[in-house]
Amino acid sequence: MQVPVLLDRLSHITLTVQIAEQLREGIRTGRIMAGARMPSSRQLAEQLDVSRNTVVRAYEMLDEWGFVETRPASGIYAAAETARQTVPRAVALPPSSEDDPGNLPPPERFRAQRLVNPTGNRLSFDFFPGRPSARLFPAKTWRRLMNAALSRGGPTGLSEYSDPGGLFSLRSAIASHVAMSRGILAEPGCIVIVAGVQEGLSLSARLFLGPGRRAAVESPCYQGAAFAFEATGAEVEAVPVDEDGLIVDSLPTGQTSLLYTTPSHQYPTGSTLSLERRKALVGWARRMGCYIVEDDYDSDFQYEGSPLPAVAAIAPDVTIYLGTFSKSLGAGLRLGYMILPPSLVDAALSAKTLLNNGCSWLDQSALAAFVQSGSFAAHVSRCRVQYRENRDVLIQALRRHFGDVAISGETAGLHLFWQLPSGVPEAGALEKLARKSRVGIYSLVSGGAFEPQESRFGRRGILLGYSSLTPRQIEQGISRLSDVIDDTLDARPAFVDELLVHEPIPFARARQPASRIRQKPALHAAREHRAESPHEQSSQGAENMQRVRGIYRYPVKGLSPEPLSGIVLEAGKPFPFDRVFAFARPGVPMDYDNPKWAKKGLFIMLMLEEALASVQTSLDPDTLLMTVKDGGRTILTAGLATPDGRVEFEAFVRQLVPTLRDRPRLVRSLDGHFMDKPDNVLSMINLETVRALEAEWGYPIDPLRFRANFYVDGLRPWQENDWIGSDIRLGDVVFRVDRRNGRCGATNVNPATGARDLDIPASLRAAFGHKDLGVYLVARSAGKVVVGDPLSPPQHDDDAVGSPAKPVTANASAPGTPRHICRGCYYIYDEAHGYVPDGISPGTTFAEIPESWRCPDCGTEKANFRPFVQL
Repeated sequence: MQVPVLLDRLSHITLTVQIAEQLREGIRTGRIMAGARMPSSRQLAEQLDVSRNTVVRAYEMLDEWGFVETRPASGIYAAAETARQTVPRAVALPPSSEDDPGNLPPPERFRAQRLVNPTGNRLSFDFFPGRPSARLFPAKTWRRLMNAALSRGGPTGLSEYSDPGGLFSLRSAIASHVAMSRGILAEPGCIVIVAGVQEGLSLSARLFLGPGRRAAVESPCYQGAAFAFEATGAEVEAVPVDEDGLIVDSLPTGQTSLLYTTPSHQYPTGSTLSLERRKALVGWARRMGCYIVEDDYDSDFQYEGSPLPAVAAIAPDVTIYLGTFSKSLGAGLRLGYMILPPSLVDAALSAKTLLNNGCSWLDQSALAAFVQSGSFAAHVSRCRVQYRENRDVLIQALRRHFGDVAISGETAGLHLFWQLPSGVPEAGALEKLARKSRVGIYSLVSGGAFEPQESRFGRRGILLGYSSLTPRQIEQGISRLSDVIDDTLDARPAFVDELLVHEPIPFARARQPASRIRQKPALHAAREHRAESPHEQSSQGAENMQRVRGIYRYPVKGLSPEPLSGIVLEAGKPFPFDRVFAFARPGVPMDYDNPKWAKKGLFIMLMLEEALASVQTSLDPDTLLMTVKDGGRTILTAGLATPDGRVEFEAFVRQLVPTLRDRPRLVRSLDGHFMDKPDNVLSMINLETVRALEAEWGYPIDPLRFRANFYVDGLRPWQENDWIGSDIRLGDVVFRVDRRNGRCGATNVNPATGARDLDIPASLRAAFGHKDLGVYLVARSAGKVVVGDPLSPPQHDDDAVGSPAKPVTANASAPGTPRHICRGCYYIYDEAHGYVPDGISPGTTFAEIPESWRCPDCGTEKANFRPFVQL
């Protein structure tokens, strides 16, 4: 190691002091890093052409000052900052006017896209668009190809400059690949290897743009293209897009040098440029004398139908085609390619040489062998199957939690574009909310998209990448996203004003969680009085059998329940006449004649308007006659089948809830419901679980707080959670236990008094690490269920009918067995059990698990687990 020391042999300061002070300054300022090994006294004396004793004395001074430390049989090292002493300079150097940077020119300022997510490693579920799966990268094959390349020509290839256009073997392999996959016939000599699409964009801009010239881009489009063109000083004109891609009729009529487009999967909206528009675009380019820059960034992944021919296949004479391996293999590889018209090749090679003299020989050599051997095609095929599954899971999860979602771009690529529905805040606000729950979703700006002026795309559009996540992570991430909206509404009622937004984008189409942590519950003082409920009915001497103890429906969302003696159900259908009416908030953007399901923030709800619980309602399903009582006294009857009756009922609710700004609108779902979840699920509560909570917290809890359809008894506490994904039978009907039910602030309201006297969600989360209580069911067969019918548990369930209830416990484990809990979702890793699905056998200590392992429930990194102690 050589150190920067300059000696003034004419100075009155001794050489020893000069050496010591310059080394001290280097260590102090960080030019010599703490812990760095210093050159030996012999090496430094030889470098400075001084005697060895001079250097030895200088090191002794540094050691005395605490700036170096001597390690026996090892050497001399720069000391850590804490060991250093403050030592005055031997000579104070006067400031020089030549050191004043005021006369230096300022640098040019360029806008640049930010693709590195600074918070990505802190996200449990990251839906970053365009990121391929690291799990699918063929690491073993790639390592073998890299070793083979080094064995064949490593010394020569790494020591010499290569063709700036790229290895001929790689260019030939790419020519064969694009001919078959994209219909482009190109000579290897017309292909230039670049360090990703971004370098191809910069080269294109360098060739044709500058002050006084014009470039056209899609709006919205990829930031990197707009910023690269802008950096040349050229005028950048935005051209709108629709469901068929770039609107050709809106292209500039004046002289234009370059047009940037993503025709296969428009970024960010995901639309595909139709064949007719591709031909029209080529005609425009030839008339205007303009080159088309075709960015085909993720065309390897087409899920439905055959891909349209690339623009470069239709008009190779006016198209600069950009391809990349960042989406198929990984962005860290930094390899892409340009396919140029023959007349542009020499100029492009000159520009490429000025930039970097070519790309890495070793990476190119391995990639050429990977493509030529057929391994690349096989890899893409495997990825396509997995990404299609991920896409399907994402769409299903969105529909499960947000209803009939409007999306585009789902037929290809690695992301889709989601138009946010009513009842959801604008994109920027939702992105911030999601990050608080460690869910990464992306507005257009943070997702790398460019708009000259914010539009409805930016305000109401979200980018969701799905390729880097597992199906399970996708479902859990979207579920958590839905929950964070409801949780925010629960914690901050004024948040409802941010949900009353509707700005449609025309072409957007439509494991068991944690063991329970026992802590002091966050409950307010509860009143002693409760109305009679299924809980009390079943506890009055009933036999300890697994049976249905209560059946309820809630005709109007937020209003009181109606007890039923029995109900006839259809397979896959919702509970009849349950939440078929709802009160839309004043000013809600909604089709009142044919309203669709929406997030609950658009409706009057018990969670915010607890006064709804102060009255008792009943609705005749045949005549739609609504009766409202207060303490047994009828105070209103209104026929909901007539406009006058509905207005009368609306006026009553406006008076009942004085915080409303105006009269709400009563809406009826003609073919669905207004439950909190859009799918056709029915809810079930285990009364023994409620009793266990009462015993745990010391407060009475009315089960009607949970507004379930079925109340069952005779189980052990929390037994219903063991049935997720299994079938049970109530009476004549077979149900699939679909998922657990996360509780909201509506459960805080006492159904007997209308008072907000408990904090159920916070209590559940504090005590158990989650806010789930009860499960959702899906009817798999038609039939009838009546009160008193037996409950038949899944065949695999260990508890026989009528067996005594078991106490609530955390995951059973031997006393003293170490456990660690996930900070993201409260999953507990128990060393006694291991985690067999990931190959972690029982008895594996947490320290023995690879650092790359992630939480099986939410994907949190191992480093974010902490030791778990049962309280």
